Amino acid sequence: MWQNQIIFNYKYSQKKMMIEKILHKIQTQINDLTPTLELFVDETIQPSVDSCEKLQKQLTEIQENLAVYKYNKINKEISPSFSIHAKVSEKELPKKTEELKNETKVTIHEEKPELLQPKIEPETGDVNESKNVQPMLIGINDKFRFINELFKQNNSEYNIAVEQLNTLKNWRDAEIYLNSLKTLYEWKDNSEVANLFFSVTKKRFS
Repeated sequence: MWQNQIIFNYKYSQKKMMIEKILHKIQTQINDLTPTLELFVDETIQPSVDSCEKLQKQLTEIQENLAVYKYNKINKEISPSFSIHAKVSEKELPKKTEELKNETKVTIHEEKPELLQPKIEPETGDVNESKNVQPMLIGINDKFRFINELFKQNNSEYNIAVEQLNTLKNWRDAEIYLNSLKTLYEWKDNSEVANLFFSVTKKRFS
């Protein structure tokens, strides 16, 4: 079960690195904003239209990155269910061993042990629930394009991103997470592959 903990620690470190990078970008943007703000603070200067547009653009970029930073701070773990699964897995084996012993004791005292009647209802519920949340549909060619062009040829980081996107329940949260990836990996606004990744993700919620 220690393998699960190693994977979880890796994911957590990747998440922490992403948050730090976004924060650094916000700090840089604020520093770059200072000269423009001085034009609006100085009473002897009337800012030009270009200065107004520049300030507006800078503020919009800061606002977007703040939203991404806030989202990642709130959702510190890439997959909250994963940490729970890792902890449960560590206790699962001894627990099942104990249950097996109890079952054995019961069958000794019972004349007609009901061993051939598994409970089906919880499993059916789980299947229905998983059907309601469909995973992303990514073709093999697109997968390699995403890994090579968006995730710097790192298959593990690509898998982490897809896993997280598959846990999100609505497009709004997915879009925020995608923007955080865009910041982390410095995807270009006009990147065809990045736009395709956004599109494939959005189809999951349509």
